[in-house]
Amino acid sequence: MQPLVFAGNGVGYHRRLNAIVRTPGALRASGGRGSAPAGKPDGAAPTSPVDKLTANGLIAPWGAGNDFPQQVRAAIAKSTILGPVLDWKTRAIYGKGIIYGTVTGYKADGSEVFQRKKDPVVEAFFRKSNLARFGFEGLQGLTYYANAFPELVLSNDRSQVTSLCIQDTPFCRYAAQVLGQAVPPWVYISANWPDAAPGDAYTTRVPVLDPYHDPVAALRTDTRGFKYIFPLSLPSPGQTLYQLVAWDPIRKSGWLDVAQAIPEFKKQLFINQLSIKYIIEADLRYWEWKYPDWSEKSESQRKGLIAEELEAFEKTMAGTDGAGKSILAVTMPDPNGGPPISVFKVTAIDDKLKSGLYIEDSQEASSHIYTALQVDPTLSGISPGKGMGAGSGSDKRVAANLFLNTHTFHQDQILEVLHFVRDYNGWDPELEFRFLNPEINTLDKPTESTPNTTP
Repeated sequence: MQPLVFAGNGVGYHRRLNAIVRTPGALRASGGRGSAPAGKPDGAAPTSPVDKLTANGLIAPWGAGNDFPQQVRAAIAKSTILGPVLDWKTRAIYGKGIIYGTVTGYKADGSEVFQRKKDPVVEAFFRKSNLARFGFEGLQGLTYYANAFPELVLSNDRSQVTSLCIQDTPFCRYAAQVLGQAVPPWVYISANWPDAAPGDAYTTRVPVLDPYHDPVAALRTDTRGFKYIFPLSLPSPGQTLYQLVAWDPIRKSGWLDVAQAIPEFKKQLFINQLSIKYIIEADLRYWEWKYPDWSEKSESQRKGLIAEELEAFEKTMAGTDGAGKSILAVTMPDPNGGPPISVFKVTAIDDKLKSGLYIEDSQEASSHIYTALQVDPTLSGISPGKGMGAGSGSDKRVAANLFLNTHTFHQDQILEVLHFVRDYNGWDPELEFRFLNPEINTLDKPTESTPNTTP
């Protein structure tokens, strides 16, 4: 192994001396991200716009009340669709996990010929970092919030990244922006936002690397500590620091409120609705005809006789025991010589709940939520509403493959951290990291798993 490793910007690291070596005009690191061509140093730094609203104070607030992630989390907690589908998206993008190897060639269709490898150094790093959790939690931050905060830890001599982890996105806040810097110098981590504050006992400050501008070289010369945040995000137009997840407009559109209001309305309807199923009307003359001494009976006696008559109706009409029974339609002669009098009139009360009240509205609201989440409803189980269905196998196959093929960038974000570790630690520069994606075929072809085709 060579004792001198060049990191770019004329900076090298001498393994035997554990020393930083500056060699102006030297070659930049092989495979380094954002490096200029060999022997051609940058003539200027890239432009870095700064939002003046986030350049004041100690921290850059996330939202007007510095509680945007907490608001998002509260909205997710109240929805029967958002949480489960976001979880499904995370699991689907993660697929069968992270693998590594080398690209040995390309097929006629342009896809890679990927040869997996097994390196004891990389395997040890994977185990120490619990890389499965790292990959899943990182994708979770991107899927839920469009921002993720990987934290890397250095060895005592700063020569190696020894492990990785993910800080939970809602617990992270950037320091105020600095003119000329695309990324603020610090991230403040606390479980108590928006009530946390820099410097309190529950808030930790961690330095940030700029992932755009040769982070390998930057870390070689950085002396702010032994752990760093390597920020990831899904770019959204017009956002300087905290990127906005693509599905967020559903929270402001009103459709999420509609979807949540319908079950609450129906719940109250179930609780407060009258449980009366029938109205039974009895002709007053019936009681005088059946009981000749009706006029002489006391009010309590009359009520008792009416209750007995109603109980007889209930035994006939209520519950499953009444199924198939007949109801006696009682008539009596008209004392005045008119047509026979129908003694009882039974009217069934219309049950609005049985008519599927607001089902169409619920279905439309669900459709808008799935559209915002960019997930075909067939993939997460059923299409909500009166005509619920799980979709055909072909629908699921096409939708699943399309979903994976359009979420490669999410995977690339996580893999960017591993490629950074490869370059910093001096691993084989040909080593590439991939997510192993299942590709669903028709029944006459076996299901395959292929690495994502990140160049």
